[in-house]
Amino acid sequence: MKKIIYIIIFLCLVFGTNNYQELNSISIITNIGITKNKDNYNLIYQEIIPIREDDSIKNKYKYYSSSGNSIEECMKKLDDKITKKIYLEHLENVIINTDSNKLILNLNNVFDNERDNFNIYITDDKVKNIIKYGNNYKYINNLVDKKITYKKVKINKYENRKTMIPVIGMKSNNLVFIKYKNLGDIND
Repeated sequence: MKKIIYIIIFLCLVFGTNNYQELNSISIITNIGITKNKDNYNLIYQEIIPIREDDSIKNKYKYYSSSGNSIEECMKKLDDKITKKIYLEHLENVIINTDSNKLILNLNNVFDNERDNFNIYITDDKVKNIIKYGNNYKYINNLVDKKITYKKVKINKYENRKTMIPVIGMKSNNLVFIKYKNLGDIND
């Protein structure tokens, strides 16, 4: 009987930690900012770094940015720049400074393998100012009505629906919700 218990313990120790990742070896990205200028894209990642202090956990933030001809190119540059493995499972928000409906709808393809429920926001302000605002990575989520916020969903789930995206901005050093932008029919 003891041999069986030892074998089970040994197997658990050997095979039980396949998906284990050391927190120090991953870069947890919580917010992404995208700016489109003519033929150029700028991408900003906000990394959250949890630090244990006494009995609580404090969050520090680190920011990475890159430029390129496409979002995919910017992401590849950031993959090369960041030494840790990029982890997008905790992605909360994608903040965009553009009026391009095509770019917004293309985010389904860009982040196809990631978690399916991040928010998309549009701003006319500098994206880096919005991302760096506050010290809580969920600060934007509390700003806008969750019933209408555009969530990343496969396009076929949006057939014959109007899509509303919140527009946010900075006013008097405060982050504010301005209005909703109607993207129109998602199939257009």
